[in-house]
Amino acid sequence: MVPAALRRALGTSSKAKAAFERLSLSHRREYIQWITEAKRPETKAKRVDETVRRLAGGAAR
Repeated sequence: MVPAALRRALGTSSKAKAAFERLSLSHRREYIQWITEAKRPETKAKRVDETVRRLAGGAAR
Protein backbone atom coordinates (compact mmCIF):
# COMPACT_ATOMS: atom_id res chain seq x y z
CA MET A 1 0.00 0.00 0.00
CA VAL A 2 1.34 3.40 -0.98
CA PRO A 3 1.74 5.73 2.03
CA ALA A 4 -0.64 8.70 2.01
CA ALA A 5 2.21 11.22 2.00
CA LEU A 6 3.75 9.62 -1.08
CA ARG A 7 0.38 9.44 -2.81
CA ARG A 8 -0.16 13.17 -2.17
CA ALA A 9 3.35 14.06 -3.32
CA LEU A 10 3.00 12.04 -6.52
CA GLY A 11 -0.25 13.91 -7.17
CA THR A 12 1.74 17.13 -7.42
CA SER A 13 4.08 15.81 -10.12
CA SER A 14 2.59 14.08 -13.12
CA LYS A 15 6.06 13.10 -14.33
CA ALA A 16 6.95 11.43 -11.01
CA LYS A 17 3.55 9.74 -10.81
CA ALA A 18 3.90 8.31 -14.32
CA ALA A 19 7.42 7.10 -13.53
CA PHE A 20 6.23 5.44 -10.30
CA GLU A 21 3.43 3.67 -12.15
CA ARG A 22 5.91 2.35 -14.74
CA LEU A 23 8.14 0.81 -12.05
CA SER A 24 8.00 -2.90 -11.43
CA LEU A 25 6.16 -3.95 -8.31
CA SER A 26 9.43 -4.82 -6.58
CA HIS A 27 10.89 -1.36 -7.24
CA ARG A 28 7.72 0.30 -5.95
CA ARG A 29 7.98 -1.80 -2.80
CA GLU A 30 11.60 -0.71 -2.33
CA TYR A 31 10.57 2.95 -2.35
CA ILE A 32 7.61 2.29 -0.06
CA GLN A 33 9.73 0.30 2.40
CA TRP A 34 12.45 2.95 2.41
CA ILE A 35 9.87 5.60 3.32
CA THR A 36 7.90 3.60 5.88
CA GLU A 37 10.93 2.29 7.77
CA ALA A 38 11.89 5.84 8.78
CA LYS A 39 11.04 6.47 12.41
CA ARG A 40 10.86 10.26 12.52
CA PRO A 41 8.20 12.18 10.58
CA GLU A 42 10.90 14.56 9.33
CA THR A 43 12.86 11.67 7.88
CA LYS A 44 9.76 10.25 6.19
CA ALA A 45 9.01 13.65 4.66
CA LYS A 46 12.59 13.97 3.36
CA ARG A 47 12.39 10.51 1.84
CA VAL A 48 9.07 11.28 0.15
CA ASP A 49 10.58 14.45 -1.32
CA GLU A 50 13.68 12.56 -2.46
CA THR A 51 11.55 9.84 -4.06
CA VAL A 52 9.49 12.35 -6.04
CA ARG A 53 12.64 14.23 -7.09
CA ARG A 54 14.33 11.03 -8.28
CA LEU A 55 11.28 9.79 -10.16
CA ALA A 56 10.68 13.16 -11.81
CA GLY A 57 14.33 13.16 -12.86
CA GLY A 58 13.98 9.77 -14.50
CA ALA A 59 15.75 7.58 -11.93
CA ALA A 60 14.36 4.09 -11.41
CA ARG A 61 15.86 3.63 -7.95
